[in-house]
Amino acid sequence: MVLLIILTFLSAFLLFQIELVIAKLFLPNYGGSYLVWGACIVFFQAVLLAGYIFAHTFLKRLGSSAYLKIHLWLLFIPFVFFPLRDFHLSFNSFTIPLTPYPLPLVLDIFWRLLTSIGPVFFALSTMSLVTQSWLASSLLKGRDNPYGLYAVSNLGSFAGLLTYPFIFERYLTNTEQLEIWRVLYLILVAGNVLAWFLIKTTRHSEGALGATEESKDVSRSFAALPALRGAGRMTGDPILRWLCLGAAGVVMFMSVTNIITYEVAPVPLLWIIPLGIYLMAFVLNFKKNPWCPSWMVRGIGPIIGLATMMYFLSQKHLLPVLLVIFILSGFLFFICMYTQNQLIQSKPSSSTQMTLFYVMISLGGFLGGILTSWIIPLVSNTLIEYLVGLLLVALIVPQASSKPPFWSLCLCVVLVVAAFFVWPHVVTEYHLWSFVLLWIAVGYSFSVISSDKKFFTAVLIGIILATPWLESIWQDAHFIIKKRNYYGVYEIYDSKHGVRVLVHGTTLHGIEFIDRDKRRIPLGYYSPLSPIGSLLIDDVFQAKRVGVVGLGTGALSMYSKPDCPIDYYELDADVKNLASQYFWYLAEAPGDVNVILGDARLSLKNANDGEYDLLAIDAFSGDSIPTHLVNKDVLVEYRRKLSPRGGIIFHITNRYLNLEPVLAKIAADSGAYVAVKDVGDEGYNMRSIWCILTWDDDRFLTLITKEDWQPLEIDPKDQGRIWSDDYSTILPIINMGELAISLKAFKPFTW
Repeated sequence: MVLLIILTFLSAFLLFQIELVIAKLFLPNYGGSYLVWGACIVFFQAVLLAGYIFAHTFLKRLGSSAYLKIHLWLLFIPFVFFPLRDFHLSFNSFTIPLTPYPLPLVLDIFWRLLTSIGPVFFALSTMSLVTQSWLASSLLKGRDNPYGLYAVSNLGSFAGLLTYPFIFERYLTNTEQLEIWRVLYLILVAGNVLAWFLIKTTRHSEGALGATEESKDVSRSFAALPALRGAGRMTGDPILRWLCLGAAGVVMFMSVTNIITYEVAPVPLLWIIPLGIYLMAFVLNFKKNPWCPSWMVRGIGPIIGLATMMYFLSQKHLLPVLLVIFILSGFLFFICMYTQNQLIQSKPSSSTQMTLFYVMISLGGFLGGILTSWIIPLVSNTLIEYLVGLLLVALIVPQASSKPPFWSLCLCVVLVVAAFFVWPHVVTEYHLWSFVLLWIAVGYSFSVISSDKKFFTAVLIGIILATPWLESIWQDAHFIIKKRNYYGVYEIYDSKHGVRVLVHGTTLHGIEFIDRDKRRIPLGYYSPLSPIGSLLIDDVFQAKRVGVVGLGTGALSMYSKPDCPIDYYELDADVKNLASQYFWYLAEAPGDVNVILGDARLSLKNANDGEYDLLAIDAFSGDSIPTHLVNKDVLVEYRRKLSPRGGIIFHITNRYLNLEPVLAKIAADSGAYVAVKDVGDEGYNMRSIWCILTWDDDRFLTLITKEDWQPLEIDPKDQGRIWSDDYSTILPIINMGELAISLKAFKPFTW
């Protein structure tokens, strides 16, 4: 039993770790576009589902004992590809058969993954089902409850989640991580061989069940599905229920991740919290002695209602960021506990249907992931997947034994309308009494409404349909346009101060005067008072051509000249469209301006060597730092595109990250001079911090003596490694104190 626990834990740990390692390996070679990340996610989810289906099909046909021989071969086959062979990446290294043309990006990624880690990922994806079936068909003590191993599997994933950023990524290079992974996989294979000799299966598992016996067993297992504790009788097809429960949990944790990182606080590593909650809910409900307080099951109606209200309340920015994150995470925990509890309560009583149970959970998770990551960003301009996830949970909630009177339901609907449509108009700042009334009204209303499943569902659908209107009410803003794509939500609006604003989540990307006579004046981080503005006005580098990574509103276009064009490298095509259609910087630029779409690192390879006198890297304002654009290896590529006396300037203004130590080490490693300039708010100039690297003595001296730049030196106490394509970690440079500022100023008992 202990050996099976170790194997289950280790396989889940390795499965989770390899996803994170591969994601880092792909960045320098394939770029940071969503297609790269999204293609990897779809591949991993599809292979995981395929592994579940494979194990389910052959365990059902052959039985555990016969399948174990296939299982051992399955673990050895990956050695032909990886982990024994080296893992090499090079985009467009494959071509379409019988043609000289390279494969499209997504197909190239799929093929590369399929022929490298695909086999080992597939083998690992079957492990959880195999070990549970192995236990169920053995003579071991825990064979009556093999579902406990699923809790162990999720605990292994949770360990992989926590140890990667805090241990593996921080202290090891990618190469070292892969070496350790190889060793652990060898241990896993050896452990499986040892288990094959030590753990024997019973005779009844030697062959496939006969059709008659199997059908009887299926009927018995479905008939024996237990009643849900404290939630009425279960109705409907159990298979469909497993599918919906699997999808609901995934949609919820992914949508909470999107809300926190897009709308609340773009803080690195916050994505760990929702995923960790999702995994721990599985652990708590599938362990030997499941834990889920009955009030979480009985109170799911008001929990869904309050979670719905919190979605809109988080957009009003009346509460401290940390408190909003805590409340959203709390509701996610309650909902995941409910969905996982319903799964364990509705599990089949027969082990012969156990693998089907997990296949449906996996299929639900796959569909939920596709819905959240690929479909909703294309059809909605809001983060509506959160409300869709709550609706999925509501559809699973069984009908109560008694319905409330119709007049009571109508009264509660009136309270809901008042809470969602009227309250945000009336309350413009935090007052304790107003929040208490809001929570009581919503909680009570949904406790009554949820007793009538059809009414409950109709109310949630109505809120979803009204979401665009509700968001404009709660945000108290009238957007010129709101655009969502795979990179987040863009909002453009005209402020009362006479400027047009482009916001991406919580990050300001640019502002421009609405007044036609002032449109040629760059504002914000790029004003004439800003470090980069004064640098271009004084023409320190005597630039004949400037390259800029990151477009924003195109404010730097105002510094172009007839003899000094500017080339922008922009990842997101929608940013170019928004800047062109709703801002005037690009159209009124005094010099030529070119916008080159695609990942900057890949696109810059097409530029001529020595083409730029100044290269500005402006891609570090959010939580997801593109580490492949700021390390010693990419600096070599940047310098190749730079003229001999040129400079590279990095925009490092960021509330939650301090990139100065990173750039100081990179500069020292390359032999460059490095300086930093921090200019505060003044009028329409917004505080911005820029860091510049140059290898020219005279120009560095000019920066220091005439332009007020400050030399940047390495902190002797900082013993961390230099960022490279093989190593990067944002953990040491995170400034979590910024999150606590609003919490310290918050007065919760203000009446």
